[in-house]
Amino acid sequence: MFVDRNPEYFLTVVRERNISHAAEKLYISQSSLSQHIAKLEEKLKVQLFDRSQNPIVLTEAGALYRNYLESNTYLYKKFQAELADFNSGRSQTVNLGIGTWRGSILFPEILPMFLKAYPQARANLYEYPVSELDALVRDGMADFAVKNTELSQLPNLVNETITYERILLVMHREDPVTQKLIHMQNTDKAVDLRLLEQERFISLDQTLPVGRHVSNFLEKNKLSCGNRLHTTNNSTALRLVNAGMGFCFLVETGLKSASQLPNLIFFDLRSSDLSIPLSLLYKSSSYLSPMTLDLMESVRKYYKDSIRNNTPVKLQ
Repeated sequence: MFVDRNPEYFLTVVRERNISHAAEKLYISQSSLSQHIAKLEEKLKVQLFDRSQNPIVLTEAGALYRNYLESNTYLYKKFQAELADFNSGRSQTVNLGIGTWRGSILFPEILPMFLKAYPQARANLYEYPVSELDALVRDGMADFAVKNTELSQLPNLVNETITYERILLVMHREDPVTQKLIHMQNTDKAVDLRLLEQERFISLDQTLPVGRHVSNFLEKNKLSCGNRLHTTNNSTALRLVNAGMGFCFLVETGLKSASQLPNLIFFDLRSSDLSIPLSLLYKSSSYLSPMTLDLMESVRKYYKDSIRNNTPVKLQ
């Protein structure tokens, strides 16, 4: 297997975009550096630089090789830092990205046991808007993130589906429409979702995957909810419904927490359109410490157990 024993030569040329300037930075002759790059291209059987331009630029193959070297450098530096922490007895750090609402439910459930297992661990909890979590992981601020996703490829990120969770209809127990829906269910009548058009719809913003799923469901079922109140916060939506101001939708892993609001009732509409992946996001090239992997496993177990124990009212 070919190993470039002087990767800094190639990377310096990439930064300087000039062989002569790079050679000065490296304190070697220009001819030696030119020979090294030529031999490197011969070994790899590709052209790394387009020398017809001034300053020189990377070819597509060159960009791939640069990404490979930078990934390896990042991993090695992170390994050295974690090894130094381990040898010195200092604590290790785990960085987790998550939406504010989801974090307020998840952390109290899993962190006590995790920190008991790793008493010296430093946990940095980045509670950001869901739309910013991808960048948080991509930029290296978070080792991994937890969020609802659409099934799409994200550049340089692994999108690992933990489970699929239902998106539940949430209504006030005493709302007349709620009573009608329950009556239809109990008398084996077809549930008429057009009743929802009489209500205020407290909707999540379209920038959120759950908000987009719900909007698509309503459009597909030709439900027109003209009276809308938009929010980006699940907690706000739930409290407004609890106050009798309308209806909203909620992913089922929030059911345990939301059930503490006494006036809420939750309906499973049994639609494949109201199902969404819950995922772990992490860099495809990143090094994840054993401690981080243990925390990720705790997240997986918590959500799988939560869904297994959920029992909303089923409407069909």
